[in-house]
Amino acid sequence: MKAACKHRARNRPGLLPWFPAYLLGGFLAPLSQAAGIQAQSISEIQVTPETMTLGAGQKQALFAAAFDVRGNLIASAKFTFWSSDSLIARVRKDGTVLGITPGLAKIEARSQGRRASMAVLITGTAPGDLVGARAASVSLLTLEPSSAKLYPGESMRIKPLAERGDGTPTLVGRVSWKVINPEIAAVDTGGVVTGLSPGRTVVQVSTRNRLMATLPVEVSQPDFVLSQNSMMLAPADADTIRAIVPTQGNREIRGLVHWRSTDTTVAVVGTSGGVRAIAPGQAEIIAAGFSQERRATVTVHQLPEALVVSPHHSGGPIQVPLRATRRFTAAAEAADSTPIPEARIAWELSDTALATFDRRTGVLTPKALGTVTLMARLAGIQPAVWTIQIIPGDFDLQPARAGIPAGRRIALAALLKDAQETPRTRAAGVRWSSDRPDIAVVRDGVVEGIAPGRAIITATTPWGKSAQADVFVVGDLLLASNRGGNFGIYQLRSASPTSLIPVLQDSARNIQAVLSPDRTRIAFSSNRSGSFDLFIMDADGRNLRRMTADSADEGNPVWTSDGAQIVYTSTRGAATQIAIIPAEGGESRQLTTTSAGNHSPSISPDSRNIVFISARDGNQEIYAMDLDGSNQRRLTKTPLRESSPRFYRNGDVGYVVERGGRSRGSKVMRLPWGGTAAIPVLQTEYPVPALAISREGDRLAYVVGRITDATKGRVEFSLFLQSTAPGSPSVAVPLNRDEQILSPSF
Repeated sequence: MKAACKHRARNRPGLLPWFPAYLLGGFLAPLSQAAGIQAQSISEIQVTPETMTLGAGQKQALFAAAFDVRGNLIASAKFTFWSSDSLIARVRKDGTVLGITPGLAKIEARSQGRRASMAVLITGTAPGDLVGARAASVSLLTLEPSSAKLYPGESMRIKPLAERGDGTPTLVGRVSWKVINPEIAAVDTGGVVTGLSPGRTVVQVSTRNRLMATLPVEVSQPDFVLSQNSMMLAPADADTIRAIVPTQGNREIRGLVHWRSTDTTVAVVGTSGGVRAIAPGQAEIIAAGFSQERRATVTVHQLPEALVVSPHHSGGPIQVPLRATRRFTAAAEAADSTPIPEARIAWELSDTALATFDRRTGVLTPKALGTVTLMARLAGIQPAVWTIQIIPGDFDLQPARAGIPAGRRIALAALLKDAQETPRTRAAGVRWSSDRPDIAVVRDGVVEGIAPGRAIITATTPWGKSAQADVFVVGDLLLASNRGGNFGIYQLRSASPTSLIPVLQDSARNIQAVLSPDRTRIAFSSNRSGSFDLFIMDADGRNLRRMTADSADEGNPVWTSDGAQIVYTSTRGAATQIAIIPAEGGESRQLTTTSAGNHSPSISPDSRNIVFISARDGNQEIYAMDLDGSNQRRLTKTPLRESSPRFYRNGDVGYVVERGGRSRGSKVMRLPWGGTAAIPVLQTEYPVPALAISREGDRLAYVVGRITDATKGRVEFSLFLQSTAPGSPSVAVPLNRDEQILSPSF
């Protein structure tokens, strides 16, 4: 066998009560709470406990429940109670049982002609006049355990315990034992109970001073199985088969099962199920008891003479990359080199913190850098030992691209790759650095944004491997402004609203910019190719890429929450429709077709719905549709023109509506998703042509336009930021004289 070695043999020596689950769940009403006449017909009454033992002068509450013919609990059932002997035990109207004198009585709960009963055993000496009697003067006899479950022939010792009324223990003294049904169980003078035949009975214990206690005993015929149906052994090996009862939590039967082997020249078995292999061959181990017989097959394989392993283990350490795996094999062979696949080989790994080993597949998987030993053992053969050095492997940073607002943080993870190049576990001892600490700083993998821009974060392992991630730090708001001449894309920081930071400003008109969900890319509309088309660029303005290319004008882009698709508008002539296109490029698909125009789309946080503006019914109203364009329906119906629908984080829709009347101002409204009544948020004296809502739903940005010279079409623009908290004021963002602002976006 190639890349294998052999090791040769050397120095070989020749009754608990039944409680329904709903009673334990709190549905069982105490008798003290049962009241009222039932509208339902009672089919069955149950009481718990089924038996009760009290000392004279002691009391305990019963619980009762009534059920209809379908087994439903009748919570308002009214019960009456009755004692068969009030000189032994009394029962109050609320179901409280009071012990009077030693003896046995029956207590019944009754309702609507139905009844259920339980037995009450009163022990101890009657205190005489119960009024003012003190329970502490009465002794109590109990048994340990309180119940017994036995098989025929099985025994258990019962220990009687005595207490005074105040709970302190006292001597039991001599007791007498009695079994109610001696054909089911027997008890000797030492308290040893032995099961005789299936059934239920009670063991009664009494003292000279008339203290009494009872023990319910259940004797059942077990349906047992064997813990192993087959086993493989080498000559002289040993193992154990157990007789267990699955219905009793795999309780083991000891001393009541007879064991034998069908071929003692192959294997022998002891009285407790211990099996010892003698010589190669096959035999059956038979367990007999309780009129049952169970069998297990024992195979004894040939005597191994060699251990064949791969890879060869004596050529120095084996190096395994941290991200890879390595397979190790070991097989037993007989003296004539015949394989013995049945032979049991024991594997040992020295340090499971550094690696894991799958004994079934033989695959070793590294977990951390270091050195481990792997050993294969076969009885009577010199073990095979491999020294394994776990060496560094490749790793990645996740996420490899990330975007954060200035002042926010994000955690990067350095993950080691497995054999399939899939990053899985974190690398330890990594050193972190940023090429632009003025833009982003990093510590222990946590990156903090300082100022808008791009920083490259580098992680370096102790063994010299490096990986990098691009981190884009962005402002709080994107907008289009003409302060540079043509409209360009700028970003604004709330901390310094007096300055706009250019992202893309050139000879083209660049408008309607919107950040991707991960804040690493910007989709926008630009006329740089003639008509307005959609483009995508990195969040710092680099790597510009064209998305659409036809004679129509495309705009109003908005991302799906996973960043995989972009919904936008396409205007050809006088008709504007809504379409969707993959963010990585590809064929677009039109979602609307009505001739009245559809525009201003916004996607819900879960990407299931799109809201948009349409005048298909005459007035400019808000409509909704599913992401695939189906299920189009109107959300608002007012005589006023509505615009700029935007989703809040919780799915509500914010939008702008004309104030109506002689006012030329606007109102910002909030419509709960699925609701019909919108809530006013704010109002202005002049029109609001654009509205934006932050991803967190905690801030608004809106543009107000005031006509200063209608003849020349001059408009004065104002930009406001406002918290959505009730009563928050609007904060004006300083703009240049005659500066025009369009399409703010968080």
